[in-house]
This record gives sequence, C-alpha cells and structure tokens, in this order.
Amino acid sequence: MLKEILPNLFFFDGRGAGSNVFLLAGKKIVLIDSSAESNAVQLKSAIEKAGFGCGQIALILHTHGHADHFGCDFLFPNAKILMNKFDAKFVNSRNLEFTAASMIPTKSFPQINSFFRKNKIINLGSFRLELLFTPGHTKGSICFFDEKQGLLFSGDTLFNCGFGRFDLPSGNASELHSSIQKILELKFNLLLPGHGQILQGSQKNNILNALEAIACFG
Repeated sequence: MLKEILPNLFFFDGRGAGSNVFLLAGKKIVLIDSSAESNAVQLKSAIEKAGFGCGQIALILHTHGHADHFGCDFLFPNAKILMNKFDAKFVNSRNLEFTAASMIPTKSFPQINSFFRKNKIINLGSFRLELLFTPGHTKGSICFFDEKQGLLFSGDTLFNCGFGRFDLPSGNASELHSSIQKILELKFNLLLPGHGQILQGSQKNNILNALEAIACFG
C-alpha cells in the first residue's frame, strides 16, 4: 500500500530486494525511484488504491542506476525519466554488472534521455527539490533535498542505521564518506531512504554513526 506520511507525500515500502518508492503529488505527480521489477504488481495496485493512475505519473526521479530502483519504470508510459548521466549510460546499454541486474532479475530497462544538472531545482509547487550529487554507492548517486519541509530523499547513500554498499561497480568508500559529510551540514528532520525505515526527528547521531562506520574501511 501507499502510506501518506505528509500531505501529498506517499511511501511504498520496498519488499525483498526492491527499493522504497516515494510519490509526490504537486504540480506534477512524481515518483522517486520505482522499485524492483518483482514489485510491479504490488506497486501498481498501491498507486491505484491511493487514487492515482500509472498514466498520471509525469516524472520519475532516480537516485541511481541499480535495477532494484528502476525495475518498475515500464509501468509508467507517460513519465519522463531522469537520472545522473554517469549511471544512465550503463542503464541504457543494459549493463548487467553495473546495474546489478545480474543479481536482481530484470527484463525491462528504461531508456533515459534526460539527465540531472548540478544546482538544478525541481519545483513541484508542494515540494522544491534541490539536487545533491552524492557519489559513493555509485558514481552517479543523487539525493533530493527539500529545505523548507526538512526532507531528504537519500537513495542508497544513507539509511536509517546504515548506508549503501560501496563494493559494486563505481562505488567508493572515500567518496561515500565525503557525501555523507555533506549531508551532515543539511538541516532536515525526515530521512526518506532507498531501503528500510524512515527516520523522523534528530538526524545527527544517525549520520555520525554512518561516518564512523565508513571510516573504519579507510
């Protein structure tokens, strides 16, 4: 199901290997990530039960180019799909190793022709998303920050009690540490990660614990 966690902000809890999905209903109806292909039936049903249609989704904003985050893009025929250009080239070439589709069964790969630019603001009316380039999990990882509402959509850069792995193609522990250090400077009270549970309230200890853990890998 889609759980409304704030007005016009809905959460689909990823199952199995699939990512979480966030639906933002602003001037356009937008998804942040679309989960693994194995979650297609559940995601479609959840969106429809919440009163939306798959054809209404105008944008899909991807945090990075792993198959557990883009596998359900095919459900949304009218959506413009955006991703960091670095990761997108591997998705467009159906690179099974980079996209982790060799581990996550995936038949459908989106074709991505629109790419994020640094310092870009995505203004949805109800939400104003600042793009943060946060390499480490992948070279092209992105977070989305709504300063006014205190929201951080962190993808696989930062979790509630953890962070994304950095041992897959283009992952890098030092870059991930730097990206999370950048997140430490932000003021937000709702962490909306790519996997696991949402974290509400003070974020400092969670971020510091992640930094300490990554530092152990040198």
